[in-house]
Formats: sequence, structure tokens, C-alpha cells
Amino acid sequence: MHHQKTISIRRHIIFSTLFAALGLILFSGCTPTRFTVSFDAVNGLKPKDPVICDRSPVGQVKKITYTEDGKFLVSLEIDSGFSDCTTEHARFFIGSAPEGSGVKAVLIEKGPAGGKQIARNAVVEGSRKSPAEAAAASVDELRQTLEKKVANLMSQLETIPETDEYQALKDAMAELEQRLKESGQKMGDTLKNDLLPLLEEKIRALSESLRQQGEENKADSLEKDFGRLQDF
Repeated sequence: MHHQKTISIRRHIIFSTLFAALGLILFSGCTPTRFTVSFDAVNGLKPKDPVICDRSPVGQVKKITYTEDGKFLVSLEIDSGFSDCTTEHARFFIGSAPEGSGVKAVLIEKGPAGGKQIARNAVVEGSRKSPAEAAAASVDELRQTLEKKVANLMSQLETIPETDEYQALKDAMAELEQRLKESGQKMGDTLKNDLLPLLEEKIRALSESLRQQGEENKADSLEKDFGRLQDF
């Protein structure tokens, strides 16, 4: 009887050890990733606010510390299943959580695939502008650039011979079309409301002049290019 009890105890110890080892194997890769992001301002961010990557919550803010040099150190804890959000290519912003909840969040922009993982307890620099603000600034910068180019073109057309206007307008519209393709549809309203009206009168006048000179092909090509821009 005593012998059977000893065997039972040994089996219990063996199975307990096996289950413990199995648990270590299964959960060894589930440790959250912890590191700190340095920001100039936190804009109302608080501990326990979410960390968002690809519009999904991937972790939370654990602690916010204000330093003597005027920086805010935001400690993050990221769930282990989101390692693609915590590489050296990731950029960190402070913005609003999705779905209009009014809650602040740390937003992660992953960047190119691959790259080394951010080291545990590392301190990385955050970015000042949110992805939405950066995109808006980029569009505004593009709008200003294109407006200047069109304004310069209109000034040049006042001084160059009519024979050179055709190619100048063709080149300008080709550049506009390429810039708009690269920026997506965000520039559509600016193009239609601000830029095309500046070109339309000149293109119509030149197109009519070309037809009177028997240059129907050039007139058609000019109008076709302009039509593509109107469709953006």
C-alpha cells in the first residue's frame, strides 16, 4: 500500500513537471513588448489609454513621466502577437482612437516590412504629427507647389510665341497628372476649383487657334489631356 502511494506521488511530480515545462514552451513567446517613446507633448494622453496599430488596439500606455529637459516619456506595453508594429521602422504619434470615442491614443505607423524589433526597455523618439496631420500637410504642400507652377506657366505663356505654347501646356498637364496620380484623390477638389480654371481659358483659345491653322490633331490631343485632368 505504501509502495503504491509512493508511485502515485512520483507520477504526480512527473506530470506536474511536464505540465510546467509545457506551459513554459507554450507561453514563452507571449511576453508583452515593453519600451518607451519620447514626445515633446502628450496632448491629453493618459495611462491606460490604448495603443493603436492598423486601426486595432495592440496594447496600452502604462506610465507617463515628465523629464527635466521638457520631454514626456510614454511607457508602452504591446501584446506579443503584434511584433510587426514594434520594429525599428515604426513611427509613433499621439492622436485620437478610432470610432470617434474621444479617447487619446498612441498611434503606430508600421512603415516598411521587416526590420529589427525595438529592444525591451528601449527609448525611441515619437513623431510630432499624427498620420492624418502629416497627410494633410503633404497635400497642402503639394497644392501650393502646383499652384505656383501653374501661376509661373501662365506668366511664361504671356511672353513665349504661340508655337511654343502647345508643348508648354502639354508638359504642364503631364506633370499635373503625374502628381495627382501619386497623391491619390485628395487633390481632386483643389485641382477642379483652383488650378483647372486657370488653364481652361488658355487651352480653349490655343485649341481654337490650332484648328484654324489646320492642326486638328494637336487640338484634339490638348483637349484630351485636359479632359483627363477634369476626370480626377
